[in-house]
Amino acid sequence: MSPFNEPIAKVEDGETFKIETRSPGIPDEVFEKDYSDGNYPQRILSITGPVYIEGAQSGDLLEVSIDKIDLKSQGKMWMGQWMGILMDEVTKPYLKKVNVENGRVFFNEKISFPVKPMIGTIGVAPLEEIDCLRQGNHGGNMDVLSLAPGSKVYLPVSVEGALLAVGDVHAAMGEGEVLGTGIEIGSVVTLTVNVIKAKSIKHPLIETKDSYEIVVSNEDLVEACKEATRSMIGFIREKLNITFDEAYALTGQCAHLRICQVVNPLCTVRFEISKEILKI
Repeated sequence: MSPFNEPIAKVEDGETFKIETRSPGIPDEVFEKDYSDGNYPQRILSITGPVYIEGAQSGDLLEVSIDKIDLKSQGKMWMGQWMGILMDEVTKPYLKKVNVENGRVFFNEKISFPVKPMIGTIGVAPLEEIDCLRQGNHGGNMDVLSLAPGSKVYLPVSVEGALLAVGDVHAAMGEGEVLGTGIEIGSVVTLTVNVIKAKSIKHPLIETKDSYEIVVSNEDLVEACKEATRSMIGFIREKLNITFDEAYALTGQCAHLRICQVVNPLCTVRFEISKEILKI
């Protein structure tokens, strides 16, 4: 993601639009090679964008509502010696193609499970170019399960037009993404964008029907957990006007720290708290 990428489209503040995300472009022959020499293939994400949002300026907050995700009919999952939490224990590349239909993923003739579509990568342009595999305050490759239909994500705008990009859609994914992939699949995503003027946040914030989630990424998983905890304490204090001690105690009892993914350049966690606790 980059402030220098030319927009593929422009949309108005408050507009609903559709954006097509590509199926994973990794060719099948990648998984037929011998990588004993350590010359592994490059990891690449297929991202669509950026989309220029009229009226968005640096210092604003972009609200992105995920209205709908329509999936293609076939997805892929894979692993190799170059990816996944157990990549040092993997001896050969693995690719599995699955059919996705009637709301289910068909793993094999005996095993199927429900589709749970989500967006793996969504973000705005940072001030400096960042690889799409990485995540940060701009969003990026966060792989958060709740980036799903019915949710909103709030992202701090750093450049004119925000330059929103979306991709890496999954038909399903286990929390943590330990394999290194979800069920990667092409899709058509329906989004609605709203610009909140002169308001910013430090980390991406997700709003679901029932909760708020603060998303934090760091090279060190423990440091990501610490920063997410600090951010949740601050969020609770702002909403309830209580002391640090009270907010910390409430965080420890009522908020839930979850690991989103541990296989990208940075680890990502989310801290979730119910709207019921916040009286919202």
